[in-house]
Amino acid sequence: MLFLVREDNKFDSNAIMILSKDKKKVGYVPEKDNIVFARLMDAGKKLSARITNIEKKGSFTKISVSIYLVDF
Repeated sequence: MLFLVREDNKFDSNAIMILSKDKKKVGYVPEKDNIVFARLMDAGKKLSARITNIEKKGSFTKISVSIYLVDF
């Protein structure tokens, strides 16, 4: 399981950081996808994520995740 955390970011007001179980930064939810998730989080909803694919692209590693609404 991954953790999603809203970040105060001057380049993207909807920035969401993705953290591993041990709280290390994995990356960010892409800007083109983050507005709905940011609004849910700002409304107090809890989201989590799971890695669905890891792909090496040259010197970069592309990590795909699925994001879930945590409903109690």
